Amino acid sequence: MKKIYLIMLLAASAMMIASCGSNSNNNGDGTEAEEQKEEVAKEKGTWFCDTPGKVLTYKQTGTANDIFKYHIVESKTEGKKTTITFNVVIESIKGVAQQPVGCDVWTEDGLFHTNAKAMMGQYGPAFSVTGHGPIIPEEPKIGEDLGDSKIVIEALGTTGTFHNVRFTGKEEIETPAGKFNCWVLEYDYTSEVNFIMNIKQAGTCKMWMKKGIGVVKNVLNGEDGNPTLVQELIGIE
Repeated sequence: MKKIYLIMLLAASAMMIASCGSNSNNNGDGTEAEEQKEEVAKEKGTWFCDTPGKVLTYKQTGTANDIFKYHIVESKTEGKKTTITFNVVIESIKGVAQQPVGCDVWTEDGLFHTNAKAMMGQYGPAFSVTGHGPIIPEEPKIGEDLGDSKIVIEALGTTGTFHNVRFTGKEEIETPAGKFNCWVLEYDYTSEVNFIMNIKQAGTCKMWMKKGIGVVKNVLNGEDGNPTLVQELIGIE
């Protein structure tokens, strides 16, 4: 149960973005905001890979170890909405459940959306996952409050809430997949598990995100501030 719970917290945020030691807000004269807007406009794509045929591989370590593969199927635009369809494979799941699960994320009216079931792959349908990850603007503003979101794993009586969601800056990061100049998204989380006994937990998450790819690295920290789970991009094929 603990493994599923931690994967849930990680995956729901995973789309699904502070420079080290920096949490500065706009200085009020509009210059910084305009520079950010121009910089984002130069970046192609949305907060996910939209190239059919591409495969993104992630390695997860910590309390739960696993390999996730996202196989991009198609990117389809209808009006102001663009939907990206992809298949998720979690390598530790064997047998019939190993079959890829089709998922969608989408961008509409300048906002990127993802749902918990999509990012959890095979775990989503199996555990009746509902809810929504943070809604992320295509043109981020450092320090802007992006609102709360919540996901529920009905089969395990688990609820996770994400709050204080905000972009905190930009940072270059290197993973086995290469070196990336990313936007940094940070948030706090609280969770309550009522499967057998009531368990409450809290912590923080830091995500490095790149336009046209999505999450490059994701670090989930416990209440003591120490990492409990790390997910990073290890390959793009």
